[in-house]
Amino acid sequence: MRLRRRYAELLRRASSLPSLPLVSSLHASLIRRGAPFLLAASLISGYSACGDLASARAVFDETPPTLSSRTALAGAFSAHGRCREALELFSGTEAEEAVLDDRAVTVLLAACARAGMVDEGREVFARVPRPALQHYTCMVEMLGRAGEVEEAERLVAGMEARPDRVIFAALLAACRVHGRVDVAERVPGLMRRYSIA
Repeated sequence: MRLRRRYAELLRRASSLPSLPLVSSLHASLIRRGAPFLLAASLISGYSACGDLASARAVFDETPPTLSSRTALAGAFSAHGRCREALELFSGTEAEEAVLDDRAVTVLLAACARAGMVDEGREVFARVPRPALQHYTCMVEMLGRAGEVEEAERLVAGMEARPDRVIFAALLAACRVHGRVDVAERVPGLMRRYSIA
């Protein structure tokens, strides 16, 4: 356990630099110890931060797939503009039946927002039994970018989670970009309803 924490910290530091030689060296060391599967998600994130998606994918393919490694690779694909591939990681019988955690949903919704894949984003959101605030925020950003400002407004008005200033800022930004003064004028009323000053 201590070894795992140590390697995880080293991989975080290598990713923040980013240093491909250091990530590769840590990966080689984990292989020598027979434990690359323990930190597959960290290795994938490290390679992605260094721009080496081929190595990130190789780590995923060579280790038993887990939700965390699948999410890490989806995040890597999304960060590098390969959003459709991010979604494809969660398609298919085995992946679709898996329960998505908050992080996986956020990564997938962000990918949909980035690529303008509104229908796909709606499908991901529909799979979430209890959406968290960050999921609503991703949806508002996605809908706002696509010009679906009224739908974004309805989503905020019917939220189960308590909205924050960030989500209202996203809604107002969409109003500004698409010239929806009518929706923007209703936002202060929504904010008052949720007691957000």
